[in-house]
Amino acid sequence: MSTPAAKELVAAELVAARREGRSLTGFPGAVPASMAEAYQIQELAMSRWQDSLVGWKIGYISADRRIAGEPDRLVGPIWGRQCHLNEAHVSAAEVGLFAAGFAAVEAELVIRLEQDLPTHDGADWTPEEAAELEQRLQVAIEVASSPIPDINALGPTVIAADFGNNNGLVVGSVLADQPRGVPVELACYVDGQLVGEGSAENLPGGIHSGLATALNILTSRAQPVRAGMVFATGAITGIHPIGPAQRCRVEVRGGPSVELRTADARTLVRS
Repeated sequence: MSTPAAKELVAAELVAARREGRSLTGFPGAVPASMAEAYQIQELAMSRWQDSLVGWKIGYISADRRIAGEPDRLVGPIWGRQCHLNEAHVSAAEVGLFAAGFAAVEAELVIRLEQDLPTHDGADWTPEEAAELEQRLQVAIEVASSPIPDINALGPTVIAADFGNNNGLVVGSVLADQPRGVPVELACYVDGQLVGEGSAENLPGGIHSGLATALNILTSRAQPVRAGMVFATGAITGIHPIGPAQRCRVEVRGGPSVELRTADARTLVRS
C-alpha cells in the first residue's frame, strides 16, 4: 500500500489536472491495490476540491475486474458547479471534458433522494429498502471524463480514485408516475446519430441494487446522504466516446429528453 504522503501527492496531482483542464500521461503514482486505498485517495482529493457535494455517480464493476469480496459498484462525487439542472429543457447545457484524456457520455437514470438518511455503522441497505425511500426519477446524461486517457483500462481502483471518472451531470425532467416493473427505455444520440439504446434492465440487479450498494459504501465511509442528493445509477445504453464541440441528447422513449454540448475543459478552467 502507498504511504499517506504518496496518496496526498496523487490526490494533489489529480485535482490540479482537473482544475486546470489538462490531461495526464497516466495515473500519477502507484495504482491503488484495493478499493479501500482508492477511496482514501478520493477522500483526499475531495478535501482539496472547493465546491459543494450534490450527489454521487454509481459505476458497475464487472466480475472479471472486481477484487474478490468487493462490491459490484463504485462511487464518485458529483459537484454542484458540474451538475446542471435542465428540467425545463430550455437549452443544451455546456459541459467540459478532457480533450486529450478520456471523454465519453452515458445515458442515465438519476435518483434524487427526498429525505436525509441516518448515518450509523452496520447499515446494510437492500434494493427493496432503497426502492422505498422518498425519491424522484429523472433522465440525465453523465459526462464520463478524466485527465487519464486510459483510465478504464487501468481498472476500477483508478476510476474510483479519480472521482469515479465523472466530470459532470446534466439532469432533465422528472419521470412522473412511472409504473413499477415497467422498464424505462432510453436512446442516446451524438450529433444527431443514434449511438445506443437500452433500458434500466441493462443494469445488473437494476437501479435500486446499485443505489443500495452505493449507500452501503457511503455509510462505510461515514459520508452523509442528504435530501436533494442525486445518484446517477449507471450507463444504460453504453459508454459513448465524444469530443469537444459536439452535442449529446438522451431521450426517454415516449417521454422527455435532455441535451448537452461539450467544450474543451481548458476553456472552462475553474476560477
